[in-house]
Amino acid sequence: MGYLFDQKKCQSDLKNFFAKEKVSINSLGSKVNQTFEANVFAATIRWYESKGWRTTIVSPFVNGNSQFKLKFNTRGRPSNYSYAVCEKNGERCQIRHQLRVSTSSFNPTNSKPANICCDVAVTRDVDVDFYGTGDALPNGDLISFAEAKHMSAFAELVASFVGLVHELKPAHLKKVRNRRWKLGDHIPPFLSLSGTMQGTATGLAETIEHRKIDIDIYSFDNPV
Repeated sequence: MGYLFDQKKCQSDLKNFFAKEKVSINSLGSKVNQTFEANVFAATIRWYESKGWRTTIVSPFVNGNSQFKLKFNTRGRPSNYSYAVCEKNGERCQIRHQLRVSTSSFNPTNSKPANICCDVAVTRDVDVDFYGTGDALPNGDLISFAEAKHMSAFAELVASFVGLVHELKPAHLKKVRNRRWKLGDHIPPFLSLSGTMQGTATGLAETIEHRKIDIDIYSFDNPV
């Protein structure tokens, strides 16, 4: 169902959005999945702005000029790419694209690193400019994250996302959206799909809703 996602229109909308953010854009990705990732990145920024956060785009300098650049690869130093800084009531956080993050159970004494590259990561306002391509953000500095998939969903994909939440932010699987639950200042972990929800995916999403798990799933019919 990838044809449901209109890449040209999305690129035009994104250019208009980032123009309002006072950013000049050269590229939003040549591949459709890259444009969709950029769209989810922008949607996360919009979410924070809708909650009263003031956002600023920070971009690397190239030949003395600030150049907006998203990270359409799991490799690369974070300092070479753009990100958003959000501020509200003295609190600051960052929204980054394709940032590597250590899992919640990783221990530095492990023989090998255990980390995952998040399509979109909401982090504490920490300095990662010195990070190399393989360095990972400590899990304690991760606030939330999003997965962007240019495809329609089946049950296994939804289950895989639940697994990612278990590895990165397991506390959200224990939170219960009961009558006393209130949406906080930060976006819950979410899966965003360019396509539609298939029957089994819808069924699994319904069980997540019934269990009141603190995560969200968005699709073409239910965008962020």
